[in-house]
Amino acid sequence: MKIKLLFCALLAMLVIEVKAQQDSTFRTFKQGMAIYAEFGLLPNNKSMRDQLDRLNIKPFTSMMGSFVLARRMEGQKWFSEGRIILMNSTNYTSDKDVPKAYLGGLGFGMDGGPKLVNTSRWNVLIPIGVDVMFYRLKIRNNGSATLSQIVQNPGAYQPVKLFTRNINAHAGIGVDYKLNTRSRINDAVYISGKATYHLPVLGRRDWKSEDVTVSDLSNLKLNQVYLQLGLVFFPKNSGKMWHGMH
Repeated sequence: MKIKLLFCALLAMLVIEVKAQQDSTFRTFKQGMAIYAEFGLLPNNKSMRDQLDRLNIKPFTSMMGSFVLARRMEGQKWFSEGRIILMNSTNYTSDKDVPKAYLGGLGFGMDGGPKLVNTSRWNVLIPIGVDVMFYRLKIRNNGSATLSQIVQNPGAYQPVKLFTRNINAHAGIGVDYKLNTRSRINDAVYISGKATYHLPVLGRRDWKSEDVTVSDLSNLKLNQVYLQLGLVFFPKNSGKMWHGMH
């Protein structure tokens, strides 16, 4: 089922690209850069955090947040974005001498879709896309030790690093508010927001170190609604006139 969803998402991205090229014929196709903050709207991974807590390891926070850098392309009827995602659900507590868990991730993806509304002030978008994500769980001692203790038992003070990965399909709705503020640098600036549901495609993925698979640690739960807020900048002279073949 999830493989079919991934196939459908990839097919949708191909259709979007073809439509975008058709839409760009004899029209200005704008290109810009976007900066977003993305947050999961519900607490997640409770079973995994409970496992860490039972081992006297301070778990990472329940909120999954990401910093997203994107390249926006848009015409009159379509838009697309290539994304770099820096994900973080770290541990902000100040406890000393207590092992702590830190969860982070790096991903690359794209999304795009039709514009349901395109006026001088508003865009209403249907974003559909896929992200390839790599996650790391790091467990640190977060304590202090003498030099002789470290020299005698260095392995006891090295962090544990576990890794997993997934492909996440997502779809939802987005809105751009066009500030229409022109400057020497930008032709336009948008305040942009999206609400999308993310669904892992590869299913349950085990945690692994360099050469060991962890058998009893809960899988990372990724499926939930994410809210994305940010700014889109269109630099001057970014438009390109594509003259397509009929």
